[in-house]
Amino acid sequence: MKQETIQLSTIFTAILLLAGSIFVGLSEDVFADKKSKKKNTTKIIHLGYLQLAAHDLFDMNRNIETDNENGKLDLSTVLFNPKEGFCNFEKSLNQKDGCVLYDDEIIVDGGEIRSVENIMISTASAEVGEKYLQFVEKNGEGKAYKKIVKFYHKQLKKAYEESFHLKFPKPQIGEIDNLHNLAVRSGHDLLPAEIVFNGELTSIFVIDPLGEKLSKKEQRQPSSAIDGTFDEEFLGIDFCPDPPFFCIKVDLLTADQSFGEQFDLGEDTFDEFMMELEDEKFDKTDEISRLLEEAFSRGINLD
Repeated sequence: MKQETIQLSTIFTAILLLAGSIFVGLSEDVFADKKSKKKNTTKIIHLGYLQLAAHDLFDMNRNIETDNENGKLDLSTVLFNPKEGFCNFEKSLNQKDGCVLYDDEIIVDGGEIRSVENIMISTASAEVGEKYLQFVEKNGEGKAYKKIVKFYHKQLKKAYEESFHLKFPKPQIGEIDNLHNLAVRSGHDLLPAEIVFNGELTSIFVIDPLGEKLSKKEQRQPSSAIDGTFDEEFLGIDFCPDPPFFCIKVDLLTADQSFGEQFDLGEDTFDEFMMELEDEKFDKTDEISRLLEEAFSRGINLD
């Protein structure tokens, strides 16, 4: 697996294994209605696929300011075990240029370590991994890859259109950069601090996602609303990599804001993105919507 470093851009998800939980009584109201026309929330399974896409596009090590991903929505995070450089399918099959497929037992759990950062992405990535292995058994590796990418892009289309309420773009040629990374981080606005899991309303910070998946019913419960703000639980996350000797408090909003400043995108750029979402939607004319369209259109172009 990739060597992972704890950094502000991804540190919040590591908390998902470490904090406390809250349990209360439930009703059917906590689940999203499939026919709901409310446009400022989405199903949490869509958040899982959008986060998988973000990991597929970017793997920025902020300590050395190096992105270890290739800006392509090619399922490298689920399927490929890179030793050096970037991976692609043909090279991985032939075990050339330092790139091989993960072992099946890793693929079935969703691939690299970032795929088990929370229960939403672990559900999405494990679904992709399981389907890929089924396709391999039926069709062989060459056809299986084409089939799983088609399935993955179909799921991304659903997630994109039902979360941003924008038309999913067609493939386009172009590079993806740090400004696109910052725009994709706007999805943090939708992150819920609590979800229903195993019949209990539970703090998302406590669920150990390894080997766990959301049920079909749990997958369609609503996210937090688009409103240009983060749930307050994400503004002061207690993270203890080595308790009780080393604990820090992480503010996800500050982490995202500082990304713009660190990479010379403007210290207020992320705040401006959030201001665009205060009307509870991604408008076609918003700068953030334009950048999301560019990121996904360029990411799905695998030619």
